[in-house]
Amino acid sequence: MAIGLPNVQVIFQGLSNTAVVRSGRGIACLILKDNTGIEILSAKNKKGKATEEDIAVVSSLDENNILKEYKGFTEVESTDYTSENYKIIEDVFLTDITKLFVIKIPNEKNFEDIKHLINREINWIAYIGETREEQKKLADFVKLENKTRVKRLKAICYKLEEEEANDMHIINFVNENVTKADGTNVVGYKYLGRLLGVLTGCRMDTSVTYTVLSDLKTVKEIGDTEAINEAIGKGKLVLINDDDGVRIARGVNSLQTNDKNHTEDMKYITIVEAMDLIYEDIINTFKKVYLGRFKNSYDNQVLFISAVNSYFRDLAREEILDPNYNNITFVDTEKQREVWISNGKLEAENWIDIEVKNNTFRTNVYLQANVKFLNAMEDLVFIVNM
Repeated sequence: MAIGLPNVQVIFQGLSNTAVVRSGRGIACLILKDNTGIEILSAKNKKGKATEEDIAVVSSLDENNILKEYKGFTEVESTDYTSENYKIIEDVFLTDITKLFVIKIPNEKNFEDIKHLINREINWIAYIGETREEQKKLADFVKLENKTRVKRLKAICYKLEEEEANDMHIINFVNENVTKADGTNVVGYKYLGRLLGVLTGCRMDTSVTYTVLSDLKTVKEIGDTEAINEAIGKGKLVLINDDDGVRIARGVNSLQTNDKNHTEDMKYITIVEAMDLIYEDIINTFKKVYLGRFKNSYDNQVLFISAVNSYFRDLAREEILDPNYNNITFVDTEKQREVWISNGKLEAENWIDIEVKNNTFRTNVYLQANVKFLNAMEDLVFIVNM
């Protein structure tokens, strides 16, 4: 008789019940060019050969000056940043988020020097870098990181070329400048901090589409309606002037690829957020409760599958998944059959599905899921017949 998994069901239930809340309590990271408080490092470097004291200073700066962690804007010391960067950090906290990491890039340093400080608990990241080359460095870093991350990293970048972005975890903001409510004009890339906060704090029961940015008076639009629609279609995040303020035109990421692994739905930020949360919940639960603790029998696989399906039902009640769709996970019999055949078990080609399921392969668990994510209401076609 298979060993039960009492903890898995309880863990998944807790995760599903808190999914919406957790989605709006993200962790952000803001990278800034700022030499405030780091002048001592530059002075010591000019002496020539580094002494043990110099090395100690550099080490302490990495921990105490270059990287900061805040749970609210009241924790931020104005003396740690230039006045401009201090304001950018304040903008991040205009939306409620759980935590913000701020990484300073000192003079004569670059993104490569600080990227090791970007830890794996971060959901969203932005780099207040002026050039496209700097923005591309962040985009390339995110793409590489997500190949090994369970908790997927997402970036809000500025004016990338379409081929440099083209990823569902990269947002490509393109407006050249905005005007704040107090009349201050801000160049586009310096508004990334505010958008970082909006994206990090957005819950999965809403969307950033048509979000009003109440801190703005106006935005320099990228063109007429046709140009805006074309930009959105190319995966660009665009701000528009509306009757009651400046709004995000459509909550899209930069994904342009269309193939069997990338559907049209994956171009929406809210869909990708839900995908990432579910992926993280399932993988982490499997690792914490199941991995290495149970024999790889079909009976034990069924126990895990049942728990995941219960999790899907709970997410449907939360309207993260469509409650009118059969959201279900199951053994990938075709993949399991294929690996047996490729390993010389030719008779597997004639096995019926239950035989394939009962013949688990080594330590591997091959699963598939069919789910339907719910997007937000964003488009209206209303015909009035008279």
